[in-house]
Amino acid sequence: MSKASFIKDKFGQFRDDTRGAVAIIYALTLIMVFMIARLAIDTARGMRAGNSISTAVDAAVIAGVKGLRLQNMTDSQVVDVVTEMFNNNITASGIDAPTINAFNVTINRANSSVELDVDAEIPTVLGGLAGVNKLSLPRRGVAIYEIQDIEIAVQLDVTGSMGGQKIADLKLATKDLIDILIPNDTSLIAGQKIRIGFAPYAAGVNAGSYASLMNGGAPAPDACVYERSSQTYQDSDAYPSGGAVLQTRLDLPGANSCPNATVLPMTDDKSLLKSTVDSYTTGGTTAGHLGTAFAWYLLSPEWASIWPASSEPSAYGDGNTTKVAILMTDGEYNTVGGSMSGSNVTKSAKAARDTCKEMKAEGIIVYTVGFKLNAPTAQATLEQCASASDKFYEAKDGDALRSAFQAIAQDIATLRLSE
Repeated sequence: MSKASFIKDKFGQFRDDTRGAVAIIYALTLIMVFMIARLAIDTARGMRAGNSISTAVDAAVIAGVKGLRLQNMTDSQVVDVVTEMFNNNITASGIDAPTINAFNVTINRANSSVELDVDAEIPTVLGGLAGVNKLSLPRRGVAIYEIQDIEIAVQLDVTGSMGGQKIADLKLATKDLIDILIPNDTSLIAGQKIRIGFAPYAAGVNAGSYASLMNGGAPAPDACVYERSSQTYQDSDAYPSGGAVLQTRLDLPGANSCPNATVLPMTDDKSLLKSTVDSYTTGGTTAGHLGTAFAWYLLSPEWASIWPASSEPSAYGDGNTTKVAILMTDGEYNTVGGSMSGSNVTKSAKAARDTCKEMKAEGIIVYTVGFKLNAPTAQATLEQCASASDKFYEAKDGDALRSAFQAIAQDIATLRLSE
């Protein structure tokens, strides 16, 4: 073979050999996949950082508007609170600290609102290879304190198991609630009517001077009332007449008597609220469903004529009023018709859940608090009664009970968060 032919043959073999092409294509594809993966990592970082910044903005404006309305802060103090809350939430989120190019707090005292505009950005880790050096994450939040009247009914467990330190803890927690919702400086709630009522219960409910209005005018020994005369009305707020009247110990021979703790219709009198809860003593078994029912009766416009004029509940859905029930117990509901028994556990729990369902259907917000609970049935009832999972509180000791009541009081201070 001539030299020219040999060279031509070798070049032909090289031209026809495609084995290296696959490797080249693979290498190019790998580079593209690597670039996409880098961008995906930065995108995920950006989404996480954006969510954390949004959460921090929301928490900051809520803290600011609470300070504005509930603590009468100056504008500079509000800005400090907003800034501190934002920074604390960013730190707690665990994300890399974003660069803040702008942080503008706008306070509007005329409509009780706080607005925060944040222009934030984070550097990319790998996106620079694709020409993306930073991710811009602007966020905005507005919190508006709604001026609404608030009506609150508190179901208070005063049964025998609440004796000693437990009732002392409950009294402190209830007074915390009162102090937060009805501050001494009434200018902080100017334009609002905030009233609180108590529905203490044991085997029955001590209706005090209102008992005769609830049982058709019949005598009521110890002013004690129990379930409706007709079970048909037990989970309703129907006015107590006809089959809807409440039974007394004359209707239920052998029923356990009520404690001395009497129902207190809604009032904004702090001194009266505190002295009333301080006067409560304990004794008796647990008809929790009756406490729930009376919490509803205190809030129900159907019962308006039962209560004093200053305690009359507003109409449902009037657009100007928030209605709240706080249901508290330390144990299993076990009493029906004034008698405690194992078979009554299911009956009382069901009656409570049914009443809660109807209350919530009328727009009443229900919070529940279990205090040192050791009964699964009781906890399940409270969890089902609550308007949402975050409105059920489990308090394992006195400090936790106070914290729960304080958190509920703060939550009741209605805020509207605008996007």
